Amino acid sequence: MITKKKYAIICFLGFISGFTLLFSGNSLNYWLSRENIDIRTIGLFSVITLPYAINFIWAPVFDLKTVPIIGKYFNKRLAWIISLQIMLTITLYAISKINPINNIYYFACLGIIISFFASATDSVLGALRIEMVDRDLQGAVSGVYSLGYRLGMVISGYGGISLSSDIGWNKVYQLYSIITIIFSILLIFITKNLKSTLIINNSNNELLIKTRSRRNLISRIKSLVMNILKPIGGVLLILLIIAFLILYRLPDHCIYVMINPFLIHHGYSDHEIATGGKLLGSIMAIVGGLLAGHIMKKRDIFQGLLIFAILHAAAHTLFIVQDIYGKNLYLLYVVIGFESITGGMSMAAYIAYIAYLCQGRFRATQYSFFSSIMGLSRSVLPAISGYIVAHAGWKSFFFITIIATIPSLLLLLFLKQHNKKRSSNLSD
Repeated sequence: MITKKKYAIICFLGFISGFTLLFSGNSLNYWLSRENIDIRTIGLFSVITLPYAINFIWAPVFDLKTVPIIGKYFNKRLAWIISLQIMLTITLYAISKINPINNIYYFACLGIIISFFASATDSVLGALRIEMVDRDLQGAVSGVYSLGYRLGMVISGYGGISLSSDIGWNKVYQLYSIITIIFSILLIFITKNLKSTLIINNSNNELLIKTRSRRNLISRIKSLVMNILKPIGGVLLILLIIAFLILYRLPDHCIYVMINPFLIHHGYSDHEIATGGKLLGSIMAIVGGLLAGHIMKKRDIFQGLLIFAILHAAAHTLFIVQDIYGKNLYLLYVVIGFESITGGMSMAAYIAYIAYLCQGRFRATQYSFFSSIMGLSRSVLPAISGYIVAHAGWKSFFFITIIATIPSLLLLLFLKQHNKKRSSNLSD
């Protein structure tokens, strides 16, 4: 049985994870947009979120190693979280002292470091959540964690942009640094005397850790390819799935990188963007996710992916309408509302498809691997978005994002047909 205290702690862990997510993403993006940094540079800044996509590379360190000094006084996971939060606090304060106009490269370096510490914190928070409850109760707490995550994103994004118009982004990031260290202090108090379901330092886990530490990188890659992905299909099928996972969300990721410059270009104020672009967008994305879950109870995942992708591509056309008519607050609510609700639907189907793919003994590792593909799509490829806008203009940019939906739909139809044949063969 899960106590109310554990539910509250898990919600708080999700809140921290969601709150810190935007430090290196949307908040920095908005700061640069308000400073009138070149649109191409803003697009390139999507790369600084890459640590979120590849955090599985250094995640084993947090399993294998104990933090010196601090680790003597706290649970291993909590010691790592406190250490990472301290480093994150220092980096946030450092970037708050920089003017991105005069020190863009230094600004970018600190942005990458913030992304690293925030993504590392996210990994350890997830591990702590898993250890707090039994395996068969993970589903029961995932919704609470997600709720905290969404609330953290809303407060960080909406609050940051709203405050920036009054105190400036430098002060906002100083406030972020103060809040981050407060999170660590609160964690120490609320997790006091809390026992996890896993005793990290027992002999069996130490033996497992030692065994894992002796495996070299080549053997890990071989194990991944030969054993972990084998239940899903052959090499060609895996490559097609990876291509689909990259392309399906790519138009949305490109728009996400450019949405702040677009709204600022059309003269919307910080408060209008915070309310219409962030708060309303977050609420409608949640609604879209709930709607998708209801719809997919009656239709299979492939139908959901297809329908939601078409609806989401249609939503992109509203940005062209917005560009034609210029600033109109009511139109903004319609555009962001439709874009966010269809985005929430397509994202829910996307996550469901990743979960559907995972089978065999290594489902957790498969899920982590495919999720990292989504991260690469979010971090690397959208870097060209600014160049497209600079050379082709806003209307052409949004038209390209609509056309870019087609390749993923063609791949989806192929994967759907392949899945149908595979299911038919298994039934025979």
